[in-house]
Amino acid sequence: MSQINKIIAGRYQLTKLIGQGGMADVYEAEDLILKRTVAVKIMRSSLTGDPVYVTRFHREASAAAALSHKNIVKIYDVGDENDDYYIVMEYVPGQTLKELIHKRGALHYVEAVDIMKQVVSATAKAHSIGIIHRDLKPQNIMVTDSGVVKIGDFGIASIQSLSQVTQTDTIMGSLHYLAPEIARGEKATAQSDIYALGIVFYELLRGEVPFNGESPVNIALKHMRDEIPSVRSFNPSIPQSVENIIIKATAKNIKDRYLSASEMLDDLNHCLDAEHLNDEKISFVYEEDDDLATIVAEDKDFFTQSQPHLPVDETEDENEKPKRSKKKMMLIIGGSIIAALVVLLAIYFLFLQPAQSFEMPDVVNLKEEEAITLLEQQELKVADHITYELSDTVEDGIVIESDPVAKTMVKKGDEVSLVVSSGKYIVIEDYVGKSYDTVAAELEELGFEVNQESRIDESSKGTILEQSLEEGEKVDPNSTNKTITFVVSQGYQAEVPNVYGQDITKAKSILEDAGFVVKLSVLDPPTSVEEIKTMKINVVERQSLDAFTTVYKKGEEITLYYYNTKPEIPETPTENNNTNNTTTTPSTDTPANSQPTTETPTQ
Repeated sequence: MSQINKIIAGRYQLTKLIGQGGMADVYEAEDLILKRTVAVKIMRSSLTGDPVYVTRFHREASAAAALSHKNIVKIYDVGDENDDYYIVMEYVPGQTLKELIHKRGALHYVEAVDIMKQVVSATAKAHSIGIIHRDLKPQNIMVTDSGVVKIGDFGIASIQSLSQVTQTDTIMGSLHYLAPEIARGEKATAQSDIYALGIVFYELLRGEVPFNGESPVNIALKHMRDEIPSVRSFNPSIPQSVENIIIKATAKNIKDRYLSASEMLDDLNHCLDAEHLNDEKISFVYEEDDDLATIVAEDKDFFTQSQPHLPVDETEDENEKPKRSKKKMMLIIGGSIIAALVVLLAIYFLFLQPAQSFEMPDVVNLKEEEAITLLEQQELKVADHITYELSDTVEDGIVIESDPVAKTMVKKGDEVSLVVSSGKYIVIEDYVGKSYDTVAAELEELGFEVNQESRIDESSKGTILEQSLEEGEKVDPNSTNKTITFVVSQGYQAEVPNVYGQDITKAKSILEDAGFVVKLSVLDPPTSVEEIKTMKINVVERQSLDAFTTVYKKGEEITLYYYNTKPEIPETPTENNNTNNTTTTPSTDTPANSQPTTETPTQ
């Protein structure tokens, strides 16, 4: 039954299922008292009656609560209510490291080193107070959008001062990250975590784990027997100093492995220093039968019990003894290998391979209905609560992911959680410089309310100058409150200032400040006495664009006309009031067509 909206301990309201594991479900929740988002892990109801699992669940809380580190998920609260055993912890928005690798593949070595510094630092802190994680893998490591890494899920962490809860604790970790000594049945140590860290580092740089196989036994044997493949053969640009960390962390013999996570962290802090980039490749040489000898030593009691009657002739001659000894050793080695395989097969069938198990079908990219039909045909149960999420790339109604993931071993009746796309995000583009009318029409078609603010600008009229939502911002297409505002150019528009009568230098400055290109033109001086008397020097007499005219282009040219020199006023002759000039009036008998004569004054 869905627990969504249920309130735990009177304060934690469950809002969304965000993860499922073998022991517990994890919900996103709201702390109603502190008003913050938290994650709440609740033990599966089918396990609450089992004291072994209850003890383990409480042990996780004790282990994690004892840790305080920026790269470890914080524990806020622990309790049980009506058989709901819960742990309240820090909510870490982002994705698991496994999801990051799945999306991006191999990371650049600089980024991988940065991630590993954070993971190893947190692990060193846990080891310093006696806590071994035992299940370090990318699925248990969160990466926030800002690149901060946080280790979570101390569900099988082992506090060294506590006794083992069950005899099968040693196989609870994921086989892809399982140290060889644990595969042989030895107790987990801090160096087992270091081996897992080395595998995680390899996966970051390669994009996949080093060993895969058709069965858990096959994978376990590869960890015990095979050399870790070289990441530099995949990407030669990776410095040897970086690969050396993987080689040392995943050494088969724990004597060759890092003694502590702190030692590994020190190498991570300096592997990209210039003096280490060209380090020589380290290697560890083992005798051919070293690993087998270890198996013999570990399984000799089992082998003695299973092979009690090896024939040995005590009376054989001296020449036969070397042959017998060699044959006996070969029998011991062969029997020990078989014994080890029997142990691994027992582990596999008893704990890792439930009856009637089969590979989880791949339902990603199927329509929701098709995925449900396929799962039900396989007699798998689809969880009542299907998570719907917006996607960058996947269309509405298509399955984005499943839990368990494809090819994981499942059995009939297992529950499968689905995440289905509720449609693609609307991703805001960079609209600056585009036509407002065109962009507004497109966004209104998508349900946006588009607002416009105007501003005079030299850009063409109708050009978008600014936008309220940034490029790349994602908007829920189903939102009923999608709003965007644009600042739009009105085009350039300016009024010509009136500088008539202004000092020519000042007038030029006024016009240039207003965006005009100013030219100066000197006028020819006037000749009229009256004009000369009224003219002014270095003052605007005329401008080529009339004052108060509107222009629509920035940088419009305007010419100012002015005088730069003032000519002298010419002297005029004085009038003589006592003139001797006499004008003779024509006589009446002068012919009508004759002209009057004027006598020139006597000088």
